[in-house]
Amino acid sequence: MSNTHRSVGHNRRAARHQKKVQQSNRLLIAAIILIVGGLSAIFWMSSQTAAPRETTNSYGAPALAKQGGTVTDFTIGSLDGDPIALADYEGDVIIMNFWATWCPPCRAEMPGINRFYEAYKDDGLVVLAINEEESAETVRPFIQSNEFSFPVLLDIEGRVAQQYSTRSFPTTFIIDREGVIQHVQTGEISEDELARIVLPLLN
Repeated sequence: MSNTHRSVGHNRRAARHQKKVQQSNRLLIAAIILIVGGLSAIFWMSSQTAAPRETTNSYGAPALAKQGGTVTDFTIGSLDGDPIALADYEGDVIIMNFWATWCPPCRAEMPGINRFYEAYKDDGLVVLAINEEESAETVRPFIQSNEFSFPVLLDIEGRVAQQYSTRSFPTTFIIDREGVIQHVQTGEISEDELARIVLPLLN
């Protein structure tokens, strides 16, 4: 074989090798892009899940449904048939209690909440008992038979519970006169606990 033929063959092999290297590099770059994109998507989704949702409220501040955050306004129907907005009670101390008739701890704590409300309602205390996803026909007999006097709201679609990231019942938010959430409690709350947390806010 002549030197010319050997040179041509060598050049062809080198070209094929170079082409394979280029293809490998392109595949490697594509794989890196896919991995980075996937990790970025996972990080974004986790941050969206973990981060508290911020909206505006009647007090003009961001709303964080946790202790130290500010409340988010809402308007829903009441057991009396009239719509009630959280902003209606701006300037009051609010006990916002999420509950359901099928929930034993909810039923157990409500007499104490009602007694506390009756004792301090003239001092600017409001109780908003927000029933979760039950009809007025289910809620009314329970409220009437126990002679509870606090306002009862009907969160028929669970929208307000979702707004406040409430996942179990009962859950109670205690809100001061400036609309700041001072206490969040999941589970039954006692009259002694209400007195300890709420009374300083009424002064």
